[in-house]
Amino acid sequence: DVIQVRDKSKKLEIFQESMRTVQGDNPRPWLTLDKAKLIGTFDSVPERDEIEEPVEEQLVVELYSK
Repeated sequence: DVIQVRDKSKKLEIFQESMRTVQGDNPRPWLTLDKAKLIGTFDSVPERDEIEEPVEEQLVVELYSK
């Protein structure tokens, strides 16, 4: 899957700041970034141990089951 920022939104400071803080073009093994075009490509579905951010899966399940 490919995610892209709309052309009219590319100049927004939030996207520019985000790209400045990302180190390299592959911040995660399952994600490739094109910083110049503001495009992200999911190369594969990440395994749970590849996701560094703290996630409480049970809270996500509870939210979407409402």
